[in-house]
Amino acid sequence: MPQARSSGSSSGRSSQTKRSSAGKSTAKRTTRKSAGNGGASKARTSRATASSASSAAGAKSEGSGAADARLEAVAERVRKLNERIIDESKTAGEATLTAYEKALKAIASSLERGPGSSDVEWISSLATTQAKWIRDVTTAWTSAARGMLK
Repeated sequence: MPQARSSGSSSGRSSQTKRSSAGKSTAKRTTRKSAGNGGASKARTSRATASSASSAAGAKSEGSGAADARLEAVAERVRKLNERIIDESKTAGEATLTAYEKALKAIASSLERGPGSSDVEWISSLATTQAKWIRDVTTAWTSAARGMLK
Protein backbone atom coordinates (compact mmCIF):
# COMPACT_ATOMS: atom_id res chain seq x y z
CA MET A 1 0.00 0.00 0.00
CA PRO A 2 1.50 3.36 -0.99
CA GLN A 3 2.32 5.77 1.79
CA ALA A 4 1.64 9.48 1.67
CA ARG A 5 4.74 11.67 1.67
CA SER A 6 4.97 14.72 3.82
CA SER A 7 6.53 17.75 2.20
CA GLY A 8 8.71 18.79 5.13
CA SER A 9 9.70 15.42 6.64
CA SER A 10 13.25 14.25 6.74
CA SER A 11 12.22 10.71 5.78
CA GLY A 12 11.18 11.92 2.34
CA ARG A 13 14.56 13.52 1.87
CA SER A 14 16.49 10.45 2.96
CA SER A 15 14.60 8.21 0.52
CA GLN A 16 15.39 10.62 -2.30
CA THR A 17 19.05 10.61 -1.29
CA LYS A 18 19.10 6.81 -1.30
CA ARG A 19 17.59 6.73 -4.78
CA SER A 20 20.09 9.20 -6.22
CA SER A 21 23.06 7.34 -4.71
CA ALA A 22 21.69 4.07 -6.11
CA GLY A 23 21.59 5.68 -9.56
CA LYS A 24 25.20 6.75 -9.21
CA SER A 25 26.39 3.24 -8.38
CA THR A 26 24.53 1.88 -11.41
CA ALA A 27 26.27 4.43 -13.61
CA LYS A 28 29.65 3.36 -12.19
CA ARG A 29 28.93 -0.28 -12.97
CA THR A 30 27.98 0.62 -16.56
CA THR A 31 31.23 2.53 -16.98
CA ARG A 32 33.23 -0.41 -15.66
CA LYS A 33 31.55 -2.79 -18.08
CA SER A 34 32.36 -0.46 -20.98
CA ALA A 35 35.95 -0.31 -19.86
CA GLY A 36 36.07 -4.12 -19.83
CA ASN A 37 35.02 -4.27 -23.50
CA GLY A 38 38.05 -2.28 -24.49
CA GLY A 39 38.76 1.26 -25.66
CA ALA A 40 36.80 0.79 -28.89
CA SER A 41 33.42 1.33 -27.25
CA LYS A 42 34.68 4.47 -25.51
CA ALA A 43 36.02 5.83 -28.79
CA ARG A 44 32.68 5.20 -30.52
CA THR A 45 30.82 6.88 -27.67
CA SER A 46 33.12 9.92 -27.65
CA ARG A 47 32.89 10.26 -31.46
CA ALA A 48 29.10 10.06 -31.33
CA THR A 49 29.02 12.64 -28.54
CA ALA A 50 31.40 14.97 -30.42
CA SER A 51 29.38 14.55 -33.60
CA SER A 52 26.09 15.36 -31.89
CA ALA A 53 27.68 18.34 -30.11
CA SER A 54 29.01 19.77 -33.36
CA SER A 55 25.66 19.32 -35.11
CA ALA A 56 23.93 20.98 -32.16
CA ALA A 57 26.37 23.90 -32.34
CA GLY A 58 25.73 24.19 -36.08
CA ALA A 59 22.00 24.18 -35.48
CA LYS A 60 22.39 26.92 -32.88
CA SER A 61 24.42 29.10 -35.24
CA GLU A 62 21.92 28.53 -38.05
CA GLY A 63 19.08 29.26 -35.64
CA SER A 64 20.75 32.42 -34.43
CA GLY A 65 21.37 33.48 -38.05
CA ALA A 66 17.68 33.01 -38.80
CA ALA A 67 16.77 34.88 -35.63
CA ASP A 68 19.13 37.71 -36.61
CA ALA A 69 17.56 37.87 -40.06
CA ARG A 70 14.07 38.02 -38.55
CA LEU A 71 15.20 40.67 -36.09
CA GLU A 72 16.67 42.76 -38.90
CA ALA A 73 13.46 42.40 -40.92
CA VAL A 74 11.39 43.56 -37.95
CA ALA A 75 13.77 46.47 -37.31
CA GLU A 76 13.50 47.54 -40.95
CA ARG A 77 9.69 47.44 -40.81
CA VAL A 78 9.74 49.54 -37.63
CA ARG A 79 12.08 52.08 -39.27
CA LYS A 80 9.76 52.39 -42.28
CA LEU A 81 6.74 52.76 -40.00
CA ASN A 82 8.51 55.47 -38.00
CA GLU A 83 9.38 57.33 -41.20
CA ARG A 84 5.74 57.16 -42.32
CA ILE A 85 4.57 58.43 -38.93
CA ILE A 86 7.02 61.34 -39.09
CA ASP A 87 5.98 62.24 -42.64
CA GLU A 88 2.28 62.10 -41.79
CA SER A 89 2.87 64.14 -38.64
CA LYS A 90 4.63 66.82 -40.68
CA THR A 91 1.74 66.87 -43.14
CA ALA A 92 -0.80 67.14 -40.33
CA GLY A 93 1.28 69.84 -38.65
CA GLU A 94 1.44 71.84 -41.87
CA ALA A 95 -2.34 71.56 -42.29
CA THR A 96 -2.87 72.66 -38.68
CA LEU A 97 -0.58 75.65 -39.11
CA THR A 98 -2.34 76.69 -42.29
CA ALA A 99 -5.77 76.48 -40.62
CA TYR A 100 -4.50 78.40 -37.57
CA GLU A 101 -2.97 81.10 -39.77
CA LYS A 102 -6.21 81.47 -41.76
CA ALA A 103 -8.27 81.74 -38.57
CA LEU A 104 -6.07 84.44 -37.05
CA LYS A 105 -5.96 86.43 -40.28
CA ALA A 106 -9.74 86.19 -40.50
CA ILE A 107 -9.96 87.60 -36.97
CA ALA A 108 -7.63 90.44 -38.00
CA SER A 109 -9.77 91.18 -41.05
CA SER A 110 -12.95 91.23 -38.96
CA LEU A 111 -11.29 93.70 -36.58
CA GLU A 112 -10.52 96.01 -39.49
CA ARG A 113 -14.02 95.72 -40.94
CA GLY A 114 -15.88 96.12 -37.65
CA PRO A 115 -14.27 98.53 -35.20
CA GLY A 116 -11.64 99.60 -37.75
CA SER A 117 -14.31 101.24 -39.89
CA SER A 118 -15.60 103.29 -36.98
CA ASP A 119 -16.03 107.05 -37.31
CA VAL A 120 -14.22 107.53 -34.02
CA GLU A 121 -10.56 108.01 -34.92
CA TRP A 122 -8.90 106.41 -31.88
CA ILE A 123 -11.13 103.26 -32.06
CA SER A 124 -10.40 102.89 -35.76
CA SER A 125 -6.67 103.37 -35.20
CA LEU A 126 -6.60 100.90 -32.29
CA ALA A 127 -8.48 98.21 -34.25
CA THR A 128 -6.25 98.63 -37.31
CA THR A 129 -3.08 98.47 -35.20
CA GLN A 130 -4.31 95.37 -33.39
CA ALA A 131 -5.19 93.69 -36.71
CA LYS A 132 -1.74 94.51 -38.09
CA TRP A 133 -0.09 93.15 -34.91
CA ILE A 134 -2.12 89.90 -35.14
CA ARG A 135 -1.08 89.43 -38.78
CA ASP A 136 2.61 90.11 -38.04
CA VAL A 137 2.75 87.79 -35.03
CA THR A 138 0.81 85.08 -36.89
CA THR A 139 3.15 85.26 -39.88
CA ALA A 140 6.27 85.16 -37.69
CA TRP A 141 4.99 82.34 -35.51
CA THR A 142 3.74 80.12 -38.35
CA SER A 143 6.91 80.60 -40.41
CA ALA A 144 9.04 79.63 -37.39
CA ALA A 145 6.82 76.57 -36.77
CA ARG A 146 7.07 75.56 -40.45
CA GLY A 147 10.85 75.83 -40.20
CA MET A 148 10.77 73.41 -37.26
CA LEU A 149 8.66 70.95 -39.26
CA LYS A 150 11.22 70.68 -42.03
